[in-house]
Amino acid sequence: MNKILEMMERTTRAFFMPPSKKNRWLNIGWCVLLIVLGAGLWAKFLNFGNIPFDYHDWAEINAPRLAFVKDALTQGVLPLHMSDASALRNVTDRYLSLPDAIVSPQLYLLKFLSVGQFVLLDTLLLYSLGAWGLVCLKRRLKLSPYTFSILFLLFNLNGHLLAHYSVGHITWAGTFLFSWFILLVINLLDGDQSWAWVAKMAGLLFVIYLQGSFHQFVWAMLFLGFLAVSHWRSFWPIFKAGLFAGLLSAIRLLPPFLLLNQFDDEFLGGYPTLLDLVKSFVMIVPPEKSLEVRSMLSNLGWWEYDMYLGLAGAMILLIFGLGFWARKLTQGKGFYPPLVVPMVAMALLSLGRIYRVMRLIPVPLFSGERASIRMILLPALFLMVIAAVYFQKWINKRDLADHPLARLIGFSILLVVIHDLWQHLKVWQVTSAFEAFPTTPVNLAIKIAANHADAPYTNLLWLGSGLTLLSMLVLAGLVIRERRKAE
Repeated sequence: MNKILEMMERTTRAFFMPPSKKNRWLNIGWCVLLIVLGAGLWAKFLNFGNIPFDYHDWAEINAPRLAFVKDALTQGVLPLHMSDASALRNVTDRYLSLPDAIVSPQLYLLKFLSVGQFVLLDTLLLYSLGAWGLVCLKRRLKLSPYTFSILFLLFNLNGHLLAHYSVGHITWAGTFLFSWFILLVINLLDGDQSWAWVAKMAGLLFVIYLQGSFHQFVWAMLFLGFLAVSHWRSFWPIFKAGLFAGLLSAIRLLPPFLLLNQFDDEFLGGYPTLLDLVKSFVMIVPPEKSLEVRSMLSNLGWWEYDMYLGLAGAMILLIFGLGFWARKLTQGKGFYPPLVVPMVAMALLSLGRIYRVMRLIPVPLFSGERASIRMILLPALFLMVIAAVYFQKWINKRDLADHPLARLIGFSILLVVIHDLWQHLKVWQVTSAFEAFPTTPVNLAIKIAANHADAPYTNLLWLGSGLTLLSMLVLAGLVIRERRKAE
């Protein structure tokens, strides 16, 4: 019995301690357990692929688009023209002319899977890739299983991601890959200005865009732009990464130019007030009441506001993210000070009508961002990482791992975080949202491919494909040359 108690004591202590050779297997095992748990929660959230599509953007946009791609693959043709343009915003029948159309390689799986099964598998695939990025961040920042658990849960199960997915925004899957974006930004600030870094960042942004995550692509480009302006030492690698991200994405960026003046670009704004932003982190507004928040200040539903982390999660961000980080910054030794400007800038752009200034810039990428309220997600994710770092430092400094009462309180906080996120997940899971939103019947069987001669469209696709391939070769050559010089 004493040996069992001693083993439990050692294990619980190690749970709060940074990674080391002694607790290596605990860290590995716990990471695997967390990833499996998260996958299970996402599977439940999506009703294990049996998704009721007859509501909101599932019915109006994304389920019909996937059904169309499935039909094209079944016919053995490219998904170029869609018979029913309603899912393409009634602007065109050219599928690839929509900036948020999914063009990822895993679409080929639709040939063998139902639309619901594909959504589940695609989500779990990108979730797993993002989780791998978080594990790399854990190692880099020396987070204990405890602080990593909080970061992992808030990153993958926050209200923003779940609520958007709930209403059918499956192009939000690219959000999972922001773990790699954060890691690459940290590498840059640590001095990595190599062509390898440029290739990784440009490649990551390209992959994000292929998921249909047009908005996430824009946010990342804006973040890097603000970072380049505020941190001149990083200007050239960021400039090169942005340039190659655009060139690699030519296959996706060029076709929408055919319809530039036809898209609905009405600006929908950001959070009406700062109080609305604060409430979005701690309030659960269920789907059946999500339309009631509309007012003369904003016509957006709550799924656009939702940033739910729960009170415990929000307090961790407030205390260890904003509080500890701000105090250290004033002392001149904060966590990567150059992050302040892009994070503050993105947060400000998510408020009210401030983003209208950016829409004056004659760049279609920026004018295509209608709901700036969504931009809060990227600085919030960075703040989660910063909060985890300072929470870990606070634990280490006070040797809290050695105090049974402190460990008990720590486990209690973790349970509260899990409980609150679970409550939000239950409320917004697709089966609950389906019952809450007005029914929009959709017949996926009639969403078929109807390709036809369209020279302007196909010529741009060929040109974009050529530029994408050429950019890959040039970027690979620059990386190879750099490595040879270093040898």
